Amino acid sequence: MRHVVIVGAGQAGSLLALGLLAEGYRVTMVSERTAEEIKAGRILSNQCVFEPALRHERALGLNNWDDVVPPVVGIAFDAGMPGAQDPFISWASPLDVPAQSVDQRLKMSFWLTEFVARGGELHTHKATPEDLAGYTREADLVLVAAGRGPQFDGVFPRDDNRSPYTEPQRGISLHLVKHKTDFYQGVTFGLVPGVGEFFVLPVLTADGPRMGLYFSAIPGGPMDVFTGVTDHNQHLELCQEQLRRFFPWSTAAAEGAESGGPLEFLTGRIAPVVRHGVGTLPTGEHVLAMGDTAITNDPIAGQGANNAVHCARIYQQLILAHGDRPFDADFMQTCFDRYWDYAQHSTRFNNDLLAPPPVHILETLQAAQEHPEVAHRFAHLFNDPTDYVPWLADEETARTYLREVAARVA
Repeated sequence: MRHVVIVGAGQAGSLLALGLLAEGYRVTMVSERTAEEIKAGRILSNQCVFEPALRHERALGLNNWDDVVPPVVGIAFDAGMPGAQDPFISWASPLDVPAQSVDQRLKMSFWLTEFVARGGELHTHKATPEDLAGYTREADLVLVAAGRGPQFDGVFPRDDNRSPYTEPQRGISLHLVKHKTDFYQGVTFGLVPGVGEFFVLPVLTADGPRMGLYFSAIPGGPMDVFTGVTDHNQHLELCQEQLRRFFPWSTAAAEGAESGGPLEFLTGRIAPVVRHGVGTLPTGEHVLAMGDTAITNDPIAGQGANNAVHCARIYQQLILAHGDRPFDADFMQTCFDRYWDYAQHSTRFNNDLLAPPPVHILETLQAAQEHPEVAHRFAHLFNDPTDYVPWLADEETARTYLREVAARVA
């Protein structure tokens, strides 16, 4: 029986561990925290998982919340100028298949419990780079899915050719709130040039449905005000203030809301980076990065959890197809290259959203107000970002498409 060790029990590591376990592999997972500690801890992130990724979770029998999670039925977009009371762009488009946002504390704790119940071996401690060599002596393959922290930076160096940013491009802040008001049951994406972005979406937590208020502030800009805030009520007041000041058309998302509690908010900054996916240890052994350890994107396009699922799916397919052959460095590089074939699109989409929008992007977003076809196509970039590069990344291609749409409805 082939033995795989996975360091990290997040979205990527847990899915791969459970997938390989179901195929008869011996799997050891190393988690920094127990399932109970994860479930009772601070909120981990904002996430919205779209249909292609949900399909893989369901195939593994891990869709535990389909009957209770609020469906994310569409994408709405608003753009306004600083000081404006109303957006100059506003539209909404349904998703062909609803997405879901399940609090990762709920999801990860359940998956970790399932892993043990299904026969997986769980080690609970904080793994270090020094531990990796020991794991390689025990197992046929070692993967590192320990998130975006710096502890494994020396194992998986930054790929400068694929990492255009060296510093965080947004100050991010998330708050889960209780609300009595009914809202649009989708993701609302708001943009104010020179200030940043605001998102709101329904989230299922262990305490029931909540609304996730997410702010993405340009560092040093007027909305970059959340750093150092430790009181949840003060944090919510700041959320309300930013909406009144910069997104007045979205103030209903926070007015009258109640904070979920002292563990239901977070602030931080994430530097986008792509790393070399195959690490060489001082002892000469090789280990493979996955999920955020391999590619860390800013959350602006909501692709982190989706990338993690696709990484687990791709790696599982390649591991199964490899049979009894050695999991050597060439095999690991093939895995990472195949993952990059997919993730390059979401990475480009994320990175471009962090830059000031070029004219042809604004033209596309404005055209979406008039043409549902354009709105639908843009909304589904979040569902499947592989359409981004052949379409919006190229100015002339984007404008040609807009002319074609206009001609069809003329």
